[in-house]
Amino acid sequence: MTYIVIFGLTLLSCFIFDNLGMAPLIRDLTGSYKSQFQVMQNKELTDEEKQKVLLQQVSKQLGYLLKLIGSILLFVAPFGLIFLLEQFIADIHSDILYTLNGILLSLLAVVFYIAVKKLYVKLFKSREASS
Repeated sequence: MTYIVIFGLTLLSCFIFDNLGMAPLIRDLTGSYKSQFQVMQNKELTDEEKQKVLLQQVSKQLGYLLKLIGSILLFVAPFGLIFLLEQFIADIHSDILYTLNGILLSLLAVVFYIAVKKLYVKLFKSREASS
C-alpha cells in the first residue's frame, strides 16, 4: 500500500513541478541579480541613483524569492502527505520514503511521468497535424 501511495504522490509532485513554471521564475530572479551588478558597475550613475535603483530591485527580488520558496514547498508537499496519511492509515509507513526501495520507486515514477508526457505530446502533435 505504501509503495502505491509513494508512486502516486511522486506523480502528483511531478505534475505540480511541471505546471509551476519554476524555470521562468528562476530566469527572472537571476536576471534581476545580473541587472543589479550592472547598476553597481555603472560609472555614469551617482551613488544616490544607484541606491534608488537597487532598492527598487530588492522588492522584485523578494517577490521572486517568496514565489520560489512557495513553489518549492508546493512541489514537496505531496511527500508531506505521507506523514499525515501514516497517522490515519495503518498500512502506510513513511520510513519507506528514505529506503533504497522508496528512492528507486520515486525515480521510477519520475521516469514513468516523463515517458507518459512525451507520448502524450507526440500523440497530441499527430492529432493536431491531421486536423
